[in-house]
Amino acid sequence: MKYALFLALISLGINQTLVVAAIPTLMAWSEQTPNSPSLGVLVLAVNLNLVSYWFGASRWGYVAKKLGVSRTLHIAALGFISANLLFFATFYSESPHVWQIGICRILVGAFSCAFLPMAQMLLAAKNDATSAALSRLSSALTLGRLIGPSLLFLPVSFEYLLLIPVVMILPVLFSRFDIEFVQTPLGTEQELVTIRDRQYFIYASAIMTTGIVAVFQFYALEFLNLKGYRAEQGSDMYASLMLATSVLLIFYQVRVIPLLSQRRPELFLPILLFALMCGSTTLLAFGEFWWGLGLSLLGLIFAISGLPAWYTARLLASEENTVKQAKLSGYLTRAHTTGHIIGTGGASLFLHQQWTLTFLIAAFSIALLFCASRLHLLTNDPEQIKTY
Repeated sequence: MKYALFLALISLGINQTLVVAAIPTLMAWSEQTPNSPSLGVLVLAVNLNLVSYWFGASRWGYVAKKLGVSRTLHIAALGFISANLLFFATFYSESPHVWQIGICRILVGAFSCAFLPMAQMLLAAKNDATSAALSRLSSALTLGRLIGPSLLFLPVSFEYLLLIPVVMILPVLFSRFDIEFVQTPLGTEQELVTIRDRQYFIYASAIMTTGIVAVFQFYALEFLNLKGYRAEQGSDMYASLMLATSVLLIFYQVRVIPLLSQRRPELFLPILLFALMCGSTTLLAFGEFWWGLGLSLLGLIFAISGLPAWYTARLLASEENTVKQAKLSGYLTRAHTTGHIIGTGGASLFLHQQWTLTFLIAAFSIALLFCASRLHLLTNDPEQIKTY
């Protein structure tokens, strides 16, 4: 994977977490107060990029087919840069409004959703879409999400921090990513149904994976609140917990997962699923203790760091058509976004009803265990392996 594209993925991660972490700054800019009834509108505006990200993720494959990968990525980079510069300019408008943030975030999501599907398609075109390579690719986004909130500690105004992702994505404009598009003939109707069935379990696995992540974020906040950490102290503890989580996730994705998938491929999935169930069970039984939270994190993060690379590799291997690989990757990105939305909605419902969030995490984990196990059986069925 080219350095420019890897750097672009880091910039996407920075952009997302930087803006979310700066919500208090945006409150002051838009003249909102913590108790303002329109505060929810501000939070919605900041996250509108998820909406355009969801709708646009699967469409960039068609653009790449018509214009080529290089030109497609150049357009996406220019759009991403323009959206962030527009966001930067809004801080100097005479009458700031929340809707200005919403428009900028929609544009950011519409263009940023091109990069991960294109990166995965490039790996597949080079026959390098392995669990190890895809894990390293995901580590770029994770690294960016780790760096984003940390930038707020710099003695620099927030609007100038927005320029950092812009600068980091500039190398894409001066790079070429041309590949040969492979167009394979359509198979039989039975083959198409078989492939579609397998993809269903892949997308369901993606939804469950990000669902667990979204719910756990709420659980961590609830845990710290019950331990008495509130206001600024609570924010500091939550930031420290997320920082430790990101560091552990990067370590798994860069070192442990590639090594395990290459040296013991037959044990790769069983170990991930074992870690998943150990983590969720520990959280369910001992989640009210610090040591229980720590042990559950070790298992859950290990599973979450490896499973996306595993099922993404199988998704890309299920299709030799280069354009369709990009489309499938876009649908997978959409599935991850859907999981985040479902997890957030489910966690909100559980908190409203005062139900324990550990039960929701356990339910997502069991569903993920079933989907991944079923996918593993389908992709290793000797009667069906030729259609995969």
